[in-house]
Amino acid sequence: MAEKKKTEAEAEVEAPEGEAAAKPKKKGKLLIMLIALLLLGGGGGAAWWFLKGNKPHDPKAVAQKKEEPEKPPIFIRIDTFTVNLKKVDAEEHFLQVEMQFKVVDPKADEAVKLRMPEIRNALLLLLSSKTQEELATVEGKQKLSSDIVTQSNQIIRAKEPAKDGVVGVYFTSFVIQ
Repeated sequence: MAEKKKTEAEAEVEAPEGEAAAKPKKKGKLLIMLIALLLLGGGGGAAWWFLKGNKPHDPKAVAQKKEEPEKPPIFIRIDTFTVNLKKVDAEEHFLQVEMQFKVVDPKADEAVKLRMPEIRNALLLLLSSKTQEELATVEGKQKLSSDIVTQSNQIIRAKEPAKDGVVGVYFTSFVIQ
Protein backbone atom coordinates (compact mmCIF):
# COMPACT_ATOMS: atom_id res chain seq x y z
CA MET A 1 0.00 0.00 0.00
CA ALA A 2 2.78 2.33 0.72
CA GLU A 3 4.00 1.72 -2.73
CA LYS A 4 0.63 2.65 -4.22
CA LYS A 5 0.56 5.88 -2.24
CA LYS A 6 4.08 6.55 -3.28
CA THR A 7 3.37 5.93 -6.89
CA GLU A 8 0.30 8.18 -6.78
CA ALA A 9 2.32 10.87 -5.03
CA GLU A 10 5.11 10.46 -7.52
CA ALA A 11 2.57 10.65 -10.34
CA GLU A 12 1.18 13.86 -8.89
CA VAL A 13 4.66 15.30 -8.60
CA GLU A 14 5.50 14.32 -12.13
CA ALA A 15 2.08 15.20 -13.70
CA PRO A 16 1.38 18.69 -12.40
CA GLU A 17 2.91 20.18 -15.46
CA GLY A 18 0.53 18.41 -17.92
CA GLU A 19 -2.72 18.25 -15.96
CA ALA A 20 -2.27 21.49 -14.05
CA ALA A 21 -1.72 23.35 -17.28
CA ALA A 22 -4.84 21.76 -18.79
CA LYS A 23 -7.14 22.59 -15.81
CA PRO A 24 -6.78 26.43 -15.97
CA LYS A 25 -7.39 26.39 -19.71
CA LYS A 26 -10.63 24.43 -19.25
CA LYS A 27 -11.77 26.73 -16.42
CA GLY A 28 -11.00 29.82 -18.51
CA LYS A 29 -12.97 28.51 -21.49
CA LEU A 30 -15.88 27.57 -19.25
CA LEU A 31 -15.87 31.03 -17.65
CA ILE A 32 -15.83 32.77 -21.05
CA MET A 33 -18.69 30.57 -22.28
CA LEU A 34 -20.77 31.35 -19.19
CA ILE A 35 -20.21 35.11 -19.55
CA ALA A 36 -21.09 34.97 -23.26
CA LEU A 37 -24.23 32.97 -22.48
CA LEU A 38 -25.31 35.50 -19.83
CA LEU A 39 -24.69 38.43 -22.17
CA LEU A 40 -26.63 36.81 -25.02
CA GLY A 41 -29.49 35.85 -22.74
CA GLY A 42 -29.66 39.32 -21.20
CA GLY A 43 -29.51 41.00 -24.62
CA GLY A 44 -32.19 38.72 -26.01
CA GLY A 45 -34.43 39.32 -23.02
CA ALA A 46 -34.01 43.09 -23.27
CA ALA A 47 -34.75 43.03 -27.00
CA TRP A 48 -37.89 40.97 -26.43
CA TRP A 49 -39.02 43.34 -23.66
CA PHE A 50 -38.62 46.41 -25.89
CA LEU A 51 -40.19 44.77 -28.95
CA LYS A 52 -43.15 43.65 -26.91
CA GLY A 53 -43.84 47.27 -26.03
CA ASN A 54 -42.98 47.36 -22.36
CA LYS A 55 -40.97 50.54 -22.72
CA PRO A 56 -40.90 52.94 -19.84
CA HIS A 57 -43.76 55.41 -20.20
CA ASP A 58 -43.56 59.17 -19.97
CA PRO A 59 -45.76 60.18 -16.99
CA LYS A 60 -47.16 63.16 -18.91
CA ALA A 61 -48.19 61.00 -21.88
CA VAL A 62 -49.85 58.47 -19.57
CA ALA A 63 -51.71 61.28 -17.77
CA GLN A 64 -52.92 62.71 -21.10
CA LYS A 65 -54.26 59.34 -22.19
CA LYS A 66 -56.14 58.97 -18.92
CA GLU A 67 -57.57 62.50 -19.19
CA GLU A 68 -58.90 62.02 -22.73
CA PRO A 69 -61.32 59.10 -22.80
CA GLU A 70 -63.10 58.64 -26.11
CA LYS A 71 -66.03 61.00 -26.30
CA PRO A 72 -69.37 59.83 -27.65
CA PRO A 73 -70.43 61.59 -30.85
CA ILE A 74 -73.00 64.37 -30.82
CA PHE A 75 -75.40 64.62 -33.76
CA ILE A 76 -76.97 67.95 -34.68
CA ARG A 77 -80.06 67.82 -36.85
CA ILE A 78 -80.16 70.42 -39.63
CA ASP A 79 -83.61 71.49 -40.83
CA THR A 80 -84.71 70.42 -44.30
CA PHE A 81 -83.34 72.33 -47.28
CA THR A 82 -85.26 72.72 -50.53
CA VAL A 83 -83.27 74.51 -53.22
CA ASN A 84 -83.29 75.04 -56.98
CA LEU A 85 -80.33 73.30 -58.54
CA LYS A 86 -78.14 75.03 -61.09
CA LYS A 87 -79.71 74.82 -64.58
CA VAL A 88 -77.91 72.79 -67.23
CA ASP A 89 -80.80 72.48 -69.66
CA ALA A 90 -84.12 74.29 -69.88
CA GLU A 91 -85.66 72.09 -67.20
CA GLU A 92 -85.52 73.13 -63.53
CA HIS A 93 -84.51 70.62 -60.87
CA PHE A 94 -84.99 70.81 -57.13
CA LEU A 95 -83.06 69.27 -54.27
CA GLN A 96 -84.64 68.45 -50.95
CA VAL A 97 -82.14 67.29 -48.37
CA GLU A 98 -82.06 66.57 -44.64
CA MET A 99 -78.77 66.08 -42.86
CA GLN A 100 -77.10 65.75 -39.51
CA PHE A 101 -73.71 67.05 -38.42
CA LYS A 102 -71.46 64.86 -36.30
CA VAL A 103 -69.23 66.54 -33.69
CA VAL A 104 -67.26 65.05 -30.80
CA ASP A 105 -66.68 68.16 -28.70
CA PRO A 106 -69.54 69.80 -26.78
CA LYS A 107 -67.94 73.18 -27.54
CA ALA A 108 -68.29 72.43 -31.27
CA ASP A 109 -71.95 71.59 -30.69
CA GLU A 110 -72.45 74.99 -29.06
CA ALA A 111 -70.51 76.77 -31.84
CA VAL A 112 -72.61 75.12 -34.57
CA LYS A 113 -75.87 76.04 -32.83
CA LEU A 114 -74.66 79.58 -32.20
CA ARG A 115 -73.71 80.11 -35.84
CA MET A 116 -76.57 78.14 -37.41
CA PRO A 117 -77.89 81.06 -39.53
CA GLU A 118 -74.43 81.52 -41.08
CA ILE A 119 -74.07 77.79 -41.68
CA ARG A 120 -77.54 77.53 -43.26
CA ASN A 121 -76.73 80.46 -45.56
CA ALA A 122 -73.46 78.85 -46.68
CA LEU A 123 -75.22 75.52 -47.24
CA LEU A 124 -77.99 77.16 -49.25
CA LEU A 125 -75.44 78.82 -51.54
CA LEU A 126 -73.41 75.63 -51.86
CA LEU A 127 -76.40 73.41 -52.62
CA SER A 128 -77.87 75.79 -55.21
CA SER A 129 -74.52 75.90 -57.05
CA LYS A 130 -74.67 72.16 -57.82
CA THR A 131 -76.21 70.49 -60.85
CA GLN A 132 -78.38 67.40 -60.97
CA GLU A 133 -75.59 65.47 -62.70
CA GLU A 134 -73.06 66.35 -59.99
CA LEU A 135 -75.32 65.11 -57.20
CA ALA A 136 -76.67 62.01 -58.94
CA THR A 137 -73.57 59.89 -58.21
CA VAL A 138 -72.30 58.57 -54.90
CA GLU A 139 -69.00 60.38 -55.49
CA GLY A 140 -70.91 63.64 -55.99
CA LYS A 141 -72.74 63.20 -52.69
CA GLN A 142 -69.47 62.38 -50.90
CA LYS A 143 -67.82 65.49 -52.34
CA LEU A 144 -70.81 67.58 -51.26
CA SER A 145 -70.49 66.12 -47.77
CA SER A 146 -66.79 67.00 -47.54
CA ASP A 147 -67.51 70.52 -48.89
CA ILE A 148 -70.16 71.01 -46.21
CA VAL A 149 -67.74 69.87 -43.49
CA THR A 150 -65.06 72.26 -44.76
CA GLN A 151 -67.37 75.26 -44.96
CA SER A 152 -68.96 74.57 -41.58
CA ASN A 153 -65.57 74.29 -39.89
CA GLN A 154 -64.49 77.58 -41.46
CA ILE A 155 -67.60 79.28 -40.11
CA ILE A 156 -67.19 77.97 -36.56
CA ARG A 157 -63.43 78.61 -36.78
CA ALA A 158 -62.39 75.10 -35.79
CA LYS A 159 -58.64 74.94 -35.10
CA GLU A 160 -58.45 71.15 -35.25
CA PRO A 161 -61.51 70.00 -37.23
CA ALA A 162 -61.06 66.36 -36.25
CA LYS A 163 -61.34 67.31 -32.57
CA ASP A 164 -63.15 70.60 -32.18
CA GLY A 165 -65.19 70.90 -35.36
CA VAL A 166 -67.71 69.14 -37.57
CA VAL A 167 -66.37 65.62 -38.14
CA GLY A 168 -68.94 64.39 -40.63
CA VAL A 169 -72.17 65.13 -42.44
CA TYR A 170 -74.80 62.43 -42.80
CA PHE A 171 -77.65 62.76 -45.26
CA THR A 172 -80.88 61.37 -43.81
CA SER A 173 -82.95 62.31 -46.86
CA PHE A 174 -81.77 63.26 -50.36
CA VAL A 175 -84.35 63.84 -53.11
CA ILE A 176 -83.69 65.37 -56.55
CA GLN A 177 -86.71 66.25 -58.72
